[in-house]
Parts: sequence; structure tokens; C-alpha cells
Amino acid sequence: MSPQPFTRYPAPPSGRSSGMRARYPRYYAQKDLLDAAESVVAGYQRAVAGGTPVTMSHSWRDPDLPDESIQVTVGEEQLLLTVEEWLGRIELAKPHVMSWVSARVHLEGAKHRAGRGRAEPYWHEAVRRANPG
Repeated sequence: MSPQPFTRYPAPPSGRSSGMRARYPRYYAQKDLLDAAESVVAGYQRAVAGGTPVTMSHSWRDPDLPDESIQVTVGEEQLLLTVEEWLGRIELAKPHVMSWVSARVHLEGAKHRAGRGRAEPYWHEAVRRANPG
């Protein structure tokens, strides 16, 4: 038997992940929905200083939220994402959250936040547009 060629990346798991997703679709849908919301919120928080506060929570952490849900808060407004609503179209959740958040934050007077990991280019551009000159 000849040795395997060297690759920098490990081989993907032998179907276990897809099998688990098929077996527990709601669990993975909630995880993916949470990942989508966290990506937008964390990207905003890493990139923007002084803008409208953006936070999130989820039903695993907050018992007041409906089961299998994520809540994103911008100022006083809230977006509730539920697995029931998004199951089968999770890939659309991140663009939806990004659109919802960007329509509600006020970036006038905000600044770029430096030195907090890889910043989201979208928010840097949004801060620049809101504060020309």
C-alpha cells in the first residue's frame, strides 16, 4: 500500500456529520441559525465603536424566549428567529439578519474599532459612509 499524499487539511469526516444532521435536523438548524446571528452581531461589535448597541440571546440561555429561537436586539427593537420559521432555508438567515441590523443601527459619530480580531469589511464601509470627511 502506498502512503497517502500530504495535504495541509484533514480529510472530512466519513459521513458522520451529514448523518447526524439528517438524524437531528432541528438541533443543527438551531445551531446554524445561532451561528448566522452570532456572525452578524460579533462582526458589528468587533468593527463599530459608538454605534447603536446590538446584542443577541437564544433559548438555550434565556428561558423567557420561545424554544428553538434566537433574538437579536438593536436599541429597543427585537428580531426573533425561530427554527420553525427558518427550517429548510437557514442559508438565508445571515443575509436577513445583516439586512435587519444594518437598517436599524445609527452609525453617525461611530468610529472603527481597531485591534479586536478580523473586522467585518461591511461595517467599516458603513461607518465610513455614515461619517464622511
